[in-house]
Amino acid sequence: MKAAVFYEPKDIRVEEVPEPTIGEDEVLVEVSACGFCGSDVEYYYGKSPVGTATGKGPLILGHEFSGKIVGLGKIAGANGLKEGDRVAVCPIQSCGGCNSCRAGKPNFCANLSVLGVTTNGGFAQFAKTKAAHAYLLPDSLTDEQGAFVEMLAAAVNAVAKAEVQPDDFAVVYGPGPVGLSMVQLLRNAGARVAVVGGHGGYRLDVAMQLGADFVFEGGADLAERIRAANGGNLADRVIVATGSMGANQQALEISGPGSTVIYMGVTGPEDAVQVPMLTSLIQDKTIRFSLWYPFQWPRTISLLEHAQVNTGPIITHSAPLDGIGAAIDRVVSREEGVLKTVIKP
Repeated sequence: MKAAVFYEPKDIRVEEVPEPTIGEDEVLVEVSACGFCGSDVEYYYGKSPVGTATGKGPLILGHEFSGKIVGLGKIAGANGLKEGDRVAVCPIQSCGGCNSCRAGKPNFCANLSVLGVTTNGGFAQFAKTKAAHAYLLPDSLTDEQGAFVEMLAAAVNAVAKAEVQPDDFAVVYGPGPVGLSMVQLLRNAGARVAVVGGHGGYRLDVAMQLGADFVFEGGADLAERIRAANGGNLADRVIVATGSMGANQQALEISGPGSTVIYMGVTGPEDAVQVPMLTSLIQDKTIRFSLWYPFQWPRTISLLEHAQVNTGPIITHSAPLDGIGAAIDRVVSREEGVLKTVIKP
């Protein structure tokens, strides 16, 4: 089969590789669409190591994919799957049998593997997955929407942790695909939504199109601007969907009494924020983190099926495998009009 194989920073080669061989609890998926994630850019430029034992390739990246089942292992059919089914694949492959999995905490599985990060993923014509992590797609959803499920599930999990109440003033840092999905989820929960972007422009325009009440470029006076927009009050909920340490620190400054701050952007291992202890205590502030999306996939697929999240303005580009290098360049350069790119093997 043809696959885009990552070897080392700035070295991805589209080449012929063997088709995956499936185990008895696995299915083989003919990949229809695979989303290009910010973490793939980090791997490509060497800003973050992949999850292999060496931190290097060869590895087929791509952890946001959907496709059609073309092969089943001996016991994979016990999950109700059959050849020809269209599925979205959860790349976080927990074992189901360790102490963490049995305690309902699959994020902390002792035997965790992650497709496209620790083992081969979806930038290929075929990929394999454990049957337990393949979710049926309704006929009404496109292949591109199937590839969108993984990213949207992360947004769903973060918003759920924020415990939004109607009329809360919620601020989202980062008008990328995750942040723009959150705009819609927060609006669905009855919140007033403000989006903060570092450079303004196209992405903030899309945020307004998708229902944001306010958009702000970052700056030292953001707390004052939020007070002006919110009747003199700071934010009730803040979700940081970016690894920017300026945004992570400022989230504590713009959140008010009884507020909740959610951190979900990936940062460097030495990055840290300073928490103003007395102020946070007096304000009874809640600080939480959101890792991945345990148990959120069925709900996320349902949200898409019932048109609760509009993917149209977010999925802006697609490319074949041979075009993956140009797709990376478009994402990194923040080319006007580029948000979410889907690779279609």
